[in-house]
Amino acid sequence: MRELTTLSSETHARRLSAFLATKAIEAGFDEENGEWIIWVHNDDDRTSAEQILSEFQSDPNHERYEAAERKVKHVFREADRLQKQANKQQNRLKKRWGGSWWHCYPATYILIGLCVLVSLVCTDWKNVKMGPLGPQLCNKRDSGLLLKLGVQTPVEFEQNGVRVLGYPVIPELPWENLDFNVLMGGLVAKAQATTVALGITMSSGQLWRPITPIFVHYGLLHILFNMMWLRGMGMGIEFVRGTPRFVALCLILAATSNIAQLFWSGPYFGGMSGVVFGLIGYVWMKGKTQPELGIELPQQTVVFCLLWLFMCMTGALGPIANAAHLVGFVVGILVGARQAIWKKLPFAG
Repeated sequence: MRELTTLSSETHARRLSAFLATKAIEAGFDEENGEWIIWVHNDDDRTSAEQILSEFQSDPNHERYEAAERKVKHVFREADRLQKQANKQQNRLKKRWGGSWWHCYPATYILIGLCVLVSLVCTDWKNVKMGPLGPQLCNKRDSGLLLKLGVQTPVEFEQNGVRVLGYPVIPELPWENLDFNVLMGGLVAKAQATTVALGITMSSGQLWRPITPIFVHYGLLHILFNMMWLRGMGMGIEFVRGTPRFVALCLILAATSNIAQLFWSGPYFGGMSGVVFGLIGYVWMKGKTQPELGIELPQQTVVFCLLWLFMCMTGALGPIANAAHLVGFVVGILVGARQAIWKKLPFAG
């Protein structure tokens, strides 16, 4: 490192040093006894630096030197920002690999906690009865919270001369004498009724309703089974894909599966099952299409899930939200395979 010159002005020292940097000449400056010494780090750059110094001394206030100073300040600020960002990311990764649930998979445990909390608050524990899925939960009829978590906003209507809260009717399919035209007419009627119900809900500002039925469980085995699968699937997805992506995935699965169940059977349902089947479909497809991510399902687990899905459809386990299961599963598959599907589209190349 060689001394290039000495300047009496710190401003001029900064400008000359910055201009040398823009010319790929590594330089610096130090203060000594009220004067500023300019250093050139590489002896091979000294000749070029002396030529620049000669031009600088003739007009140190020229715009090009001020512009160089501004440019270098911007570069240093950006470098400092990137370094802080890198340090923040490094600290985040250290915390995630440290094993603490709060840093590894917070959303998974928060979802489980909310489901358990709703069951505790919305159950009349003095009048618990046995159902097909064990002790019945969320049976408190006067629970304001339970009323707020349903997929559909209740509306007032008159019944036997009394104003009561209820829901717009989602018509059943006319299964007797069913043919194509009758089927299509029934599906259109159900779609129209579902649209009306969702319109009432959205216009009331209760935008959370297509999501919140996932927190309501009507049986002890129901919630235990769902929480077991949510923990198993959720922890892996959230750790690998990150909390924001996992939360977004759960919201998509919840909304689509709950709206599908509303269309099929009306508003009287609840449970995390649609999301769980969606997570299963998502992990299955990620393992098939992006194995490098490190999340996948063993083939026997996939077979078990498909058998369970079809067993629920038989009605052997009692009233089950089969539309939510099936639509959640299909949406999870589509989201998990979306990148592979996109690459195969003719216009995506």
